[in-house]
Amino acid sequence: MSSSVIDMLQLEYQRFSAKEKEIADYVMRNKSSINNINIRDLAAYTNASMSTITRFCKKVGCSTFVDFKIRLNREVDQPRNETDFFIRTQQIHNDIINATAEMLDTDKIEQVVQYIKEARKIYVYGLGSSGLSALEFKYRLMRMDIVIDAVTDSHMMIMSASLLGEDDLVIGLSNSGRTLEVSDALKAAKKRGSKVVGITNFDHTPLSEISDLCIFTPDIGRTGDVNFINSQLAIIYILDVISLLLLEDEHLLHARQQTLKALYSAE
Repeated sequence: MSSSVIDMLQLEYQRFSAKEKEIADYVMRNKSSINNINIRDLAAYTNASMSTITRFCKKVGCSTFVDFKIRLNREVDQPRNETDFFIRTQQIHNDIINATAEMLDTDKIEQVVQYIKEARKIYVYGLGSSGLSALEFKYRLMRMDIVIDAVTDSHMMIMSASLLGEDDLVIGLSNSGRTLEVSDALKAAKKRGSKVVGITNFDHTPLSEISDLCIFTPDIGRTGDVNFINSQLAIIYILDVISLLLLEDEHLLHARQQTLKALYSAE
Protein backbone atom coordinates (compact mmCIF):
# COMPACT_ATOMS: atom_id res chain seq x y z
CA MET A 1 0.00 0.00 0.00
CA SER A 2 1.16 3.52 -0.75
CA SER A 3 2.62 5.53 2.15
CA SER A 4 1.94 8.95 0.65
CA VAL A 5 1.13 11.75 3.08
CA ILE A 6 -2.37 12.24 1.66
CA ASP A 7 -3.10 8.51 1.93
CA MET A 8 -1.85 8.45 5.53
CA LEU A 9 -3.98 11.47 6.44
CA GLN A 10 -7.02 9.57 5.23
CA LEU A 11 -6.21 6.15 6.67
CA GLU A 12 -5.11 7.40 10.10
CA TYR A 13 -7.83 10.07 10.42
CA GLN A 14 -9.98 8.05 12.85
CA ARG A 15 -6.99 7.69 15.19
CA PHE A 16 -6.27 11.41 15.37
CA SER A 17 -7.22 13.43 18.43
CA ALA A 18 -9.85 16.16 17.97
CA LYS A 19 -7.12 18.79 17.54
CA GLU A 20 -5.18 16.59 15.10
CA LYS A 21 -8.36 16.16 13.04
CA GLU A 22 -8.64 19.96 12.86
CA ILE A 23 -5.05 20.12 11.59
CA ALA A 24 -5.73 17.37 9.04
CA ASP A 25 -8.89 19.13 7.83
CA TYR A 26 -7.01 22.41 7.45
CA VAL A 27 -4.19 20.71 5.54
CA MET A 28 -6.59 18.98 3.14
CA ARG A 29 -8.47 22.23 2.48
CA ASN A 30 -5.26 24.16 1.88
CA LYS A 31 -2.79 21.52 0.71
CA SER A 32 -1.64 23.58 -2.29
CA SER A 33 -0.48 26.42 -0.02
CA ILE A 34 0.95 24.51 2.97
CA ASN A 35 4.41 24.71 1.42
CA ASN A 36 4.32 28.50 1.83
CA ILE A 37 3.81 28.56 5.61
CA ASN A 38 5.91 27.57 8.61
CA ILE A 39 5.00 25.59 11.69
CA ARG A 40 4.15 28.73 13.67
CA ASP A 41 1.69 29.81 10.98
CA LEU A 42 -0.06 26.43 10.98
CA ALA A 43 -0.19 26.49 14.79
CA ALA A 44 -1.87 29.89 14.65
CA TYR A 45 -4.33 28.91 11.91
CA THR A 46 -5.43 25.77 13.78
CA ASN A 47 -5.10 27.03 17.38
CA ALA A 48 -2.68 24.20 18.10
CA SER A 49 0.71 24.07 19.77
CA MET A 50 3.82 23.45 17.68
CA SER A 51 4.46 20.24 19.61
CA THR A 52 0.99 19.00 18.63
CA ILE A 53 1.76 19.69 14.97
CA THR A 54 5.08 17.85 15.26
CA ARG A 55 3.33 14.82 16.78
CA PHE A 56 0.73 15.02 14.03
CA CYS A 57 3.46 14.96 11.37
CA LYS A 58 5.08 11.91 12.96
CA LYS A 59 1.75 10.06 12.97
CA VAL A 60 1.65 10.28 9.18
CA GLY A 61 5.23 9.09 8.80
CA CYS A 62 7.12 12.40 8.64
CA SER A 63 10.02 13.24 10.93
CA THR A 64 9.37 17.00 11.07
CA PHE A 65 6.96 19.62 9.74
CA VAL A 66 9.52 20.52 7.06
CA ASP A 67 9.62 16.88 5.96
CA PHE A 68 5.80 16.89 5.95
CA LYS A 69 5.71 20.00 3.73
CA ILE A 70 8.24 18.62 1.26
CA ARG A 71 6.45 15.30 0.87
CA LEU A 72 3.02 16.90 0.65
CA ASN A 73 4.20 19.38 -1.96
CA ARG A 74 5.40 16.51 -4.17
CA GLU A 75 1.93 15.01 -4.11
CA VAL A 76 -0.09 18.15 -4.76
CA ASP A 77 -1.28 18.43 -8.33
CA GLN A 78 -0.33 21.32 -10.56
CA PRO A 79 -2.99 24.06 -11.02
CA ARG A 80 -5.80 23.02 -13.31
CA ASN A 81 -8.03 24.86 -15.74
CA GLU A 82 -11.08 25.33 -13.56
CA THR A 83 -13.13 26.90 -16.38
CA ASP A 84 -13.11 23.79 -18.58
CA PHE A 85 -15.56 21.50 -16.80
CA PHE A 86 -15.02 18.63 -19.23
CA ILE A 87 -11.28 18.60 -18.59
CA ARG A 88 -11.82 19.16 -14.86
CA THR A 89 -14.14 16.15 -14.61
CA GLN A 90 -11.70 14.00 -16.54
CA GLN A 91 -8.85 15.08 -14.26
CA ILE A 92 -10.85 14.30 -11.13
CA HIS A 93 -11.76 10.84 -12.41
CA ASN A 94 -8.13 10.21 -13.30
CA ASP A 95 -7.05 11.41 -9.84
CA ILE A 96 -9.42 9.00 -8.11
CA ILE A 97 -8.39 6.03 -10.26
CA ASN A 98 -4.69 6.82 -9.87
CA ALA A 99 -5.08 7.20 -6.10
CA THR A 100 -6.94 3.89 -5.94
CA ALA A 101 -4.19 2.14 -7.89
CA GLU A 102 -1.55 3.61 -5.56
CA MET A 103 -3.40 2.44 -2.44
CA LEU A 104 -4.18 -1.01 -3.81
CA ASP A 105 -2.59 -3.95 -2.03
CA THR A 106 -2.21 -6.62 -4.73
CA ASP A 107 -1.82 -9.42 -2.18
CA LYS A 108 -5.18 -8.51 -0.65
CA ILE A 109 -6.87 -8.37 -4.06
CA GLU A 110 -5.52 -11.80 -4.96
CA GLN A 111 -6.72 -13.13 -1.60
CA VAL A 112 -10.23 -11.76 -2.24
CA VAL A 113 -10.23 -13.46 -5.65
CA GLN A 114 -9.32 -16.74 -3.94
CA TYR A 115 -12.07 -16.24 -1.33
CA ILE A 116 -14.59 -15.71 -4.15
CA LYS A 117 -13.51 -18.87 -5.97
CA GLU A 118 -13.74 -20.97 -2.81
CA ALA A 119 -17.03 -19.59 -1.44
CA ARG A 120 -20.22 -21.63 -1.52
CA LYS A 121 -22.23 -18.43 -1.67
CA ILE A 122 -21.37 -14.74 -1.61
CA TYR A 123 -23.36 -11.83 -0.21
CA VAL A 124 -22.46 -8.21 -0.92
CA TYR A 125 -23.90 -5.66 1.53
CA GLY A 126 -24.24 -1.94 0.86
CA LEU A 127 -26.66 0.94 1.44
CA GLY A 128 -27.29 4.03 -0.71
CA SER A 129 -24.73 4.49 -3.47
CA SER A 130 -22.74 1.57 -2.05
CA GLY A 131 -25.85 -0.52 -2.63
CA LEU A 132 -25.65 0.29 -6.33
CA SER A 133 -22.05 -0.95 -6.35
CA ALA A 134 -23.20 -4.10 -4.55
CA LEU A 135 -25.71 -4.73 -7.35
CA GLU A 136 -23.01 -4.18 -9.98
CA PHE A 137 -20.85 -6.68 -8.09
CA LYS A 138 -23.72 -9.18 -8.21
CA TYR A 139 -24.47 -8.80 -11.92
CA ARG A 140 -20.80 -8.99 -12.85
CA LEU A 141 -20.12 -12.21 -10.94
CA MET A 142 -23.42 -13.87 -11.81
CA ARG A 143 -22.27 -13.89 -15.43
CA MET A 144 -19.34 -16.05 -14.34
CA ASP A 145 -21.62 -18.69 -12.79
CA ILE A 146 -20.77 -17.52 -9.28
CA VAL A 147 -23.52 -17.84 -6.66
CA ILE A 148 -23.87 -14.31 -5.36
CA ASP A 149 -26.52 -11.92 -4.11
CA ALA A 150 -26.50 -8.20 -3.32
CA VAL A 151 -28.43 -7.00 -0.28
CA THR A 152 -29.32 -3.33 -0.02
CA ASP A 153 -31.92 -3.50 2.77
CA SER A 154 -30.71 -3.43 6.37
CA HIS A 155 -33.25 -5.98 7.65
CA MET A 156 -32.45 -8.39 4.84
CA MET A 157 -28.74 -8.04 5.63
CA ILE A 158 -29.22 -9.30 9.18
CA MET A 159 -31.60 -12.05 8.05
CA SER A 160 -29.26 -13.35 5.35
CA ALA A 161 -26.19 -13.10 7.60
CA SER A 162 -27.89 -15.23 10.27
CA LEU A 163 -28.18 -18.11 7.78
CA LEU A 164 -24.60 -18.14 6.52
CA GLY A 165 -21.94 -20.73 7.26
CA GLU A 166 -18.19 -21.32 7.23
CA ASP A 167 -18.07 -21.82 3.46
CA ASP A 168 -19.70 -18.47 2.69
CA LEU A 169 -18.23 -15.04 2.00
CA VAL A 170 -19.60 -11.60 2.85
CA ILE A 171 -18.32 -8.38 1.29
CA GLY A 172 -19.31 -5.14 3.00
CA LEU A 173 -19.19 -1.79 1.18
CA SER A 174 -19.13 1.52 3.06
CA ASN A 175 -17.17 4.64 2.15
CA SER A 176 -17.12 5.88 5.74
CA GLY A 177 -16.65 2.45 7.30
CA ARG A 178 -19.25 3.53 9.86
CA THR A 179 -22.50 2.40 8.24
CA LEU A 180 -23.95 0.68 11.31
CA GLU A 181 -26.31 -1.64 9.41
CA VAL A 182 -23.49 -3.01 7.26
CA SER A 183 -21.12 -3.47 10.21
CA ASP A 184 -23.80 -5.24 12.26
CA ALA A 185 -24.53 -7.63 9.38
CA LEU A 186 -20.82 -8.38 8.99
CA LYS A 187 -20.56 -9.12 12.72
CA ALA A 188 -23.50 -11.53 12.44
CA ALA A 189 -21.89 -13.26 9.45
CA LYS A 190 -18.57 -13.56 11.26
CA LYS A 191 -20.27 -15.18 14.25
CA ARG A 192 -21.54 -17.81 11.82
CA GLY A 193 -17.98 -18.49 10.70
CA SER A 194 -18.16 -16.76 7.31
CA LYS A 195 -15.21 -14.92 5.84
CA VAL A 196 -15.70 -11.15 5.91
CA VAL A 197 -14.17 -8.65 3.48
CA GLY A 198 -14.58 -4.88 3.80
CA ILE A 199 -14.10 -2.16 1.18
CA THR A 200 -13.92 1.34 2.67
CA ASN A 201 -12.06 4.66 2.69
CA PHE A 202 -10.91 4.54 6.29
CA ASP A 203 -8.94 2.29 8.60
CA HIS A 204 -9.70 2.07 12.35
CA THR A 205 -13.47 2.01 11.74
CA PRO A 206 -16.11 -0.58 12.71
CA LEU A 207 -16.06 -2.02 9.17
CA SER A 208 -12.27 -2.32 8.94
CA GLU A 209 -11.98 -3.79 12.42
CA ILE A 210 -14.61 -6.52 11.91
CA SER A 211 -13.25 -7.53 8.48
CA ASP A 212 -10.87 -10.45 8.06
CA LEU A 213 -9.43 -8.53 5.13
CA CYS A 214 -10.00 -4.89 4.23
CA ILE A 215 -9.37 -3.05 0.97
CA PHE A 216 -8.95 0.71 1.25
CA THR A 217 -10.08 3.22 -1.35
CA PRO A 218 -9.41 6.98 -1.59
CA ASP A 219 -11.82 9.44 -0.02
CA ILE A 220 -13.26 11.65 -2.79
CA GLY A 221 -12.95 14.58 -0.40
CA ARG A 222 -9.31 14.79 -1.49
CA THR A 223 -10.50 16.01 -4.93
CA GLY A 224 -12.20 19.10 -3.51
CA ASP A 225 -15.33 18.41 -5.60
CA VAL A 226 -17.45 16.22 -3.32
CA ASN A 227 -20.73 17.83 -4.40
CA PHE A 228 -21.07 15.94 -7.66
CA ILE A 229 -18.36 13.31 -8.08
CA ASN A 230 -19.53 9.68 -7.94
CA SER A 231 -18.22 8.26 -4.68
CA GLN A 232 -18.24 4.74 -6.14
CA LEU A 233 -15.60 5.27 -8.84
CA ALA A 234 -12.87 3.64 -6.76
CA ILE A 235 -15.02 0.61 -5.94
CA ILE A 236 -15.90 0.11 -9.62
CA TYR A 237 -12.18 0.22 -10.44
CA ILE A 238 -11.51 -2.46 -7.82
CA LEU A 239 -14.40 -4.53 -9.18
CA ASP A 240 -12.87 -4.34 -12.65
CA VAL A 241 -9.52 -5.57 -11.31
CA ILE A 242 -11.18 -8.45 -9.43
CA SER A 243 -13.23 -9.36 -12.52
CA LEU A 244 -10.16 -9.51 -14.76
CA LEU A 245 -8.34 -11.74 -12.27
CA LEU A 246 -11.35 -14.04 -11.98
CA LEU A 247 -11.56 -14.34 -15.76
CA GLU A 248 -8.11 -15.89 -15.81
CA ASP A 249 -9.95 -19.00 -14.63
CA GLU A 250 -11.08 -20.96 -17.71
CA HIS A 251 -14.37 -22.12 -16.16
CA LEU A 252 -15.35 -18.60 -15.13
CA LEU A 253 -14.32 -17.21 -18.52
CA HIS A 254 -16.37 -19.87 -20.33
CA ALA A 255 -19.40 -19.15 -18.14
CA ARG A 256 -19.18 -15.45 -18.89
CA GLN A 257 -18.92 -16.12 -22.61
CA GLN A 258 -21.98 -18.38 -22.42
CA THR A 259 -24.10 -15.83 -20.57
CA LEU A 260 -23.09 -13.05 -22.95
CA LYS A 261 -23.91 -15.29 -25.91
CA ALA A 262 -27.35 -15.99 -24.43
CA LEU A 263 -27.98 -12.28 -23.92
CA TYR A 264 -26.97 -11.42 -27.48
CA SER A 265 -29.17 -14.23 -28.85
CA ALA A 266 -32.17 -12.88 -26.95
CA GLU A 267 -31.89 -9.43 -28.52
